[in-house]
Amino acid sequence: MRPFAFRAQVALDLRRKRAEDAQRALAAANAAVLRAEADLQASVCACDESKNRAVDEMRERGDVATQMWYRNWILRQQREIVVCRDVVTDRRSEADGARGRATKTHIDVKVLENLREKKWRAYTEEERRAEQKDIDWLAVLRSGRQDDSSKEIG
Repeated sequence: MRPFAFRAQVALDLRRKRAEDAQRALAAANAAVLRAEADLQASVCACDESKNRAVDEMRERGDVATQMWYRNWILRQQREIVVCRDVVTDRRSEADGARGRATKTHIDVKVLENLREKKWRAYTEEERRAEQKDIDWLAVLRSGRQDDSSKEIG
């Protein structure tokens, strides 16, 4: 019999490659989210530390110049926190988009894999039927031979 050939194998291979690329992009996007969240956490901790240092400094020296410097420094860090939050939001939306693309490519692959499996089952069933047909034909031939030999003896 003819060997099994899935005509859409090239398309399946291409879809598998795209799915792998989408999974890599999703992993990179998730890593970017984690880095952005770590940067945000570091900014929040630095701002809190600056506030604590400002309070300590005001207790020791109460001069206006130092107070203004710390105030400006804390404002700068608060702006950095806002920027970091925006970056986290952007990275999360990019990760959501990458997750959607990865899901779509996974579905595309599954569709072709299911079709391939269906074609494989049909092929094996056809092979089984052809084999059974050959076995039945051999049984008929043997039966005919036995009938011929019994006529010659009698």
